[in-house]
Parts: sequence; C-alpha cells; structure tokens
Amino acid sequence: MLRGLVKTLPASALRSLEMALGLSNDAKMTEVRNLISTEIEFRHVREAVFEPFMPLFRGRDDGLDHIEFEPWIVNNLWNELEKREPDLQAQAGFVLRSLRSDDPTPVVFFRLVNAAAEICRDTPDVILPRGGGDEAHAEIAEFANYLDLHRLARQVLAKLYDFMGRIDAEKAAALRLLFKDACEFDAESGYRFLEIIFANLEDGAHIIKFMATVSDRPKDRFLAASELADFGTRILDQIEDQLAELKVFMGGKNQDCDDLETAGDRVTQCLGQLQFFGQYIELARDGPWGKRVHQANRTIADLVEQQLKNAEKKLEKVLVRRRERVYGRVKTEVPDIAAYPAEEALNNVRQTHNFIRKVRNIAMAGGFASLHTKTVLALETMLDAYFTELLTLANDKEPYDQEQLLAMFEMVTGLMESLCGEEKASVARRRVASSDLFNPSRSVA
Repeated sequence: MLRGLVKTLPASALRSLEMALGLSNDAKMTEVRNLISTEIEFRHVREAVFEPFMPLFRGRDDGLDHIEFEPWIVNNLWNELEKREPDLQAQAGFVLRSLRSDDPTPVVFFRLVNAAAEICRDTPDVILPRGGGDEAHAEIAEFANYLDLHRLARQVLAKLYDFMGRIDAEKAAALRLLFKDACEFDAESGYRFLEIIFANLEDGAHIIKFMATVSDRPKDRFLAASELADFGTRILDQIEDQLAELKVFMGGKNQDCDDLETAGDRVTQCLGQLQFFGQYIELARDGPWGKRVHQANRTIADLVEQQLKNAEKKLEKVLVRRRERVYGRVKTEVPDIAAYPAEEALNNVRQTHNFIRKVRNIAMAGGFASLHTKTVLALETMLDAYFTELLTLANDKEPYDQEQLLAMFEMVTGLMESLCGEEKASVARRRVASSDLFNPSRSVA
C-alpha cells in the first residue's frame, strides 16, 4: 500500500519526505525512506531515458502555445517497461550512476525508447488510463511518432548550445541534414522534430532561427503557407495579445501605470521576439507576417514614446521649487526643501525612470533611440541642476533644516540611481558626504 502511495506523490513531496525521514533511526521509517529513495531513482532514470520528450509533458514558462501530452502516457509507459524490460531498466539505472554530461547516449536508452514506441503501437490498451477513449488512443499513437525521432532529437539537443549562437554554413548544413532525416519518417515528422526543439528552448522565439535555417532563410509568404507556419503564428499571436494587454496596463495619455518596471520587461520581451522575424526571415511589408510585425513594432514605439514624452513633466512635479527674492524685484527659483513631494508622485517618477532604463538596450531596434537619448539627457540635466542647488544650500552660511535637506538629497540620488544606475548615485552620495551638511561646527536650524 505504501509503495502504491509513494508512486502517486509529486517529486517535490518525495524529496521533502526523504530529507525528513533521513533524521530518523527507526527501522520502519528507514524502510519507508528506502521506498522513497527507490522511487526517486526510478523517476530519475525515466526522465533520463525520455529526456528529449519530458518538456512535452509540462507547460512553458514563456506562455507560448505548444504541443503538450498528458503525463500519464510517460508514467504508464515506464511502469509497463518495468514489467516487460526489467533487465534494460536495471541496466539503465546502473549506467546512469556513472554517466557524465559529455558522454554519448547509452545504447540501453535507445533500446528502451524503441520498446516504448512498440508498446504505444502494438498494445496501447495496457497504458490506457481508466475511462480512456478514442482521444487517448490518438494521443498515444501521436506520441509514438515523436518517439521515432529520439535519435535525431538527442543529436540536435546535444548541440543546442552551439545552435543558439551564430549559425555558420557548417552548423546550418548539419541542422538541415538532421531535419531532412526527420522528414523521411512521414509528412509531419519535420514539424514534430522542430516541436521537440521548441519544447526544449527556454525562450520559444528562438525556434524562428531553426525554422529559417532548415528553410534556407525563406520569405514570410513561403513560411506562412508551409507546414511550419504554426510556430511563427503562435509567437505573433502571443505578442499581439501581450501588446493589447499592455495598452490597457500602461493606461492612456492622462493615466499612470502602477508598475512601469514590469511593463518595461514585457515591452523588451515582445520587441526581442519580433527581432527574430526580421533577422532570420525576409519580411515583405505587405506579407502575412511582415504586416503583423510592422504593426507590432509601431504599437511598441507608441507605448514607449508616450512614457518618454511625459517623463520631464513628471520629474518637474517632484523637483519642487520656491521663488526667492535676490535683490529688489529680482527673484529666482531655489529648491523648496520644506515641500517634500507626495510619495505617489515620487513613486511614479521612479517607475518611469526604471521603464526608461529597461528599454534602453532596445531603443535602436525599436526606432525610438533619438527620443530616448534626448529624454535621458534632459532628465539627467534636471537632476544634476537640482542636486547642485541642494549642494549650494548645504554649503551656504544661511541656516537650514538638516533633516529636510538630507531627505531631499536622498530623493534626488535615488532618482539618479533609477535613471542612470548605481555608479552615478554613488558619486552623488560621496559629494553629499564631503559637503558641510554633516559638519559638526556648522550651526543649522
């Protein structure tokens, strides 16, 4: 009964139980811990044998749509292999204990996957869950088609790190050859081959590079009409959905966003995904993908420019000043250290600065580099001028409230850090420390 219960527990629960039971010297608890350790090793071997396909049984972190099989397929397959091929399973566990990351795939792994494919095709009912119907049968049959590609999948995944970098002529030829070999199984095997690669990519948009490489840098009209079109469509659909949400999230012209830093991350992600299309595919302005990419780029530029154009006005509201008489009717504006800005307005400025920093690296690709540079320069000039005036007050002979002035210094240096980075803020703080603000001989109000 315990063995059956252990098999149903998730991996995180098994690891927690193993650690907890490791503190007990009780003989019965030791037996239970051994059951758990055996189950953990059992699953570890299963994941190693089906390694290329395991991402197909869980969701993607980037939210992109993908082929996802039900976990019961691999679980029931592995349990059936335990009955039919116990020697192979034991050998796989033994080999795995000494297997290094740079070692070739053990032959026993291939034999187990081949045996699993035979089970899926010849006796699918033995792994069918209770109540499973035609849909479950179809899913098992489709997974068998994926298992046929296990040798090619392991080859491409072993070189995945190299393919993620610059693809030269040699790498392109190797990838095309693997894709060609995959296509020999049936008409949809090439698609399945790329689906396996897609499932193993942390950032799914990189699949565009693989699509374009196996198709020899095609035009968007060709790819959009091919069997591989689904990958590009998934990514463009997600980008358009995210941009529609961002429009609402970031608000209109007279509205403030509560979390511009997160908005900056999302804008950066969307533009980064769009760059794959322009870099690896020949996009026509009126093409099926070119039109959508152009519109998405325009939307991103509008969202960013809206924040850049409002940034100076937001900063002016927190850099509070008052008019002071200099001589006769001559007046000037000086920092009003007694009028500390509202926290809501100050937080909005910080959020805007964080957003501007987030989109800095994509400004050129997004087409708003000129406005971005101009805005940052204007904001930095405003902060530097205000900081210099505060230093003048700190070093002046006129009395002032030390706590109020210190609070203003902290506010300005914090805004410098959110806009320009920690280095500039550190320099400003050192200048404050060397001023007369902390001079004990000074008499301050």
